[in-house]
Amino acid sequence: LGRLDEAEQQYRQAIVLDSDRFDAMNNLGVLLSRRGQHDDAEKVLLRLLELLPQFADARQNLAQVYIATGRLSEAVSQCLKGLVTAPANRGLRHVLGLSYGALGWVDEAVELYRKWLEEEPDDVRARHHYAAYTGQGVPERASAAYVRMTFDSFAEGFESKLADLDYRAPALVGEALAKTLGEPRASLRIADAGCGTGLCAAWLRPYARELAGVDLSLPMIERAVVKQAYDDLRQADLVDFLQSRPGAFDVIVSADTLCYFGVLDGFAQAARGSLSEGGWLFFTVEALLDDADEPPWRLQTHGRYSHRRAYVEQTLTAAGFGLPDIEAVVLRNENRKPVAGWLVSAAAR
Repeated sequence: LGRLDEAEQQYRQAIVLDSDRFDAMNNLGVLLSRRGQHDDAEKVLLRLLELLPQFADARQNLAQVYIATGRLSEAVSQCLKGLVTAPANRGLRHVLGLSYGALGWVDEAVELYRKWLEEEPDDVRARHHYAAYTGQGVPERASAAYVRMTFDSFAEGFESKLADLDYRAPALVGEALAKTLGEPRASLRIADAGCGTGLCAAWLRPYARELAGVDLSLPMIERAVVKQAYDDLRQADLVDFLQSRPGAFDVIVSADTLCYFGVLDGFAQAARGSLSEGGWLFFTVEALLDDADEPPWRLQTHGRYSHRRAYVEQTLTAAGFGLPDIEAVVLRNENRKPVAGWLVSAAAR
């Protein structure tokens, strides 16, 4: 419900009433971390691990506190300690892989995912990140199972976590829409493709006669419902959703969703088919900025894709859009570093 002060009070009271409520201590640590109180979260989780050293979830949560504060070697240490007593813990393995990636420890990451796949060959996270590190079996887009796993578990703390990252994608898309379309008149049919918890809704609703949202993650959709800003919300693949609605929209937006696509052709064609003549498409992708011309996109070791500017432009024009406006932007901070992106606006021809 977003009533974090009351939640904290109840956790603390639970611990006073029963000092063995280790779940309450763990959840208090998570809550404090989500509020940006990382020092307090660390103290709570360290105290918990003194009492219960084998508590794998607490190790994982402490490692995530260390990642958030740039203490990556300490994050690795906590994950490795946790894996001694819980060697098959997927959460610890995942956070350890992310920590290795942020540190640039490629060999360690490859070995982690290789062993993980030996034990669990069907694990979608291990397969996705192993492909990113080795270049073997790289998918053209992240699997639906990988995306759902990522966001179903992320939904509860999604907005507070993004606030901690100075997350700007919805605002950037909203500002581009306002710059292009001028004053809102609540007259347009708009689709929010990859709507998540509905962070774009505040920007889109003033322009919308009808506002539809689509996302693969049901828990994210459920949080968007609470905002009461959408006329229609669907759990579905966004490409399938757009393909099933020819000419249904005047505007399509997609903020920070296409970073889970490598090949953009299918999305671009579906968006063009779902737009009315003269309709507009606004979206962000992460930027691939090295000096090479190839490949046109890359699956990065953190699990998301980045794209070259020329590839985005060529894909959109081939799908039936006019020459797009592509602006270099910072989408958010990650591991205390800016994430470069492209903010794209394109009109249907």
